[in-house]
Amino acid sequence: MLIWTPLNAAELQKAMHSGNVGPAALVPVQSGTVLLPPPDTRLSEAGYMANGVRKIGGGAALAVWNDDAALLYLFTTAFGRASMWGTRDAVLRLSAEAKQSGAAGKMIDRSTVSLLNLRETEKWQLDAIDRLTTLYPPASRKAALERLHAFDDGEDAIPGFFRAAGLPEVAQVAELTEEGRADLVLRTLDAPHAQRWPLALVFPLIVLTALVTMLLSVPMVVYYLVAGLVLVLTAALMVGLRRRLVRRKPINAVLPVIPVTQGAVPTD
Repeated sequence: MLIWTPLNAAELQKAMHSGNVGPAALVPVQSGTVLLPPPDTRLSEAGYMANGVRKIGGGAALAVWNDDAALLYLFTTAFGRASMWGTRDAVLRLSAEAKQSGAAGKMIDRSTVSLLNLRETEKWQLDAIDRLTTLYPPASRKAALERLHAFDDGEDAIPGFFRAAGLPEVAQVAELTEEGRADLVLRTLDAPHAQRWPLALVFPLIVLTALVTMLLSVPMVVYYLVAGLVLVLTAALMVGLRRRLVRRKPINAVLPVIPVTQGAVPTD
């Protein structure tokens, strides 16, 4: 999994830290910066991070892949348009793996499998190319479009697409990441999982408030005020916990810059 943005690493690192976006390792490349999210980062969390990077850097590309399939989301707006490579079953397996889906999530994915047909349409492919050239104007439209046409071939799809688009350093980072060049650094980073335990307190507290209201014959307006206060405090607590992920930690601990393309971070 990686995220690419055209903004340079120095500016991006500072803005991500102040904006509480991350954690991730930053790899400087000629065309901008490649971010490597921590292991166990869910696809939804990576999408949230990519959208935060888009706001900072003017655009972002999120890539997820394995040996058989690949997903590429190009963020020029808040909604990333997906390109997919691999057989239908391979794409579904990758999607479930990246989302860390349970049984219900896999059923939802299979119920929307018809959306995979969109990748075969010219309009969908040309829209992806338009987004690519918005992110990186020097990109090769023809070569990138040819790689999109080969949507059944999931092998090396992400390095192949970036190389075809004229972003060979991004392709190289993808390949070196597969080799484990950044593993030592990535293992030190916490996955950006949202702390959801405050939500478990909401229902019991509201029920307790309702019981007290009835037993003491307190006006219902008090109940509504207390219930609203519980919701506000829960939201504030979740925001405070999320800020601890990046903003309240040393910048180089949560957003380290690594020259992985030079092999500076070896494997074990």
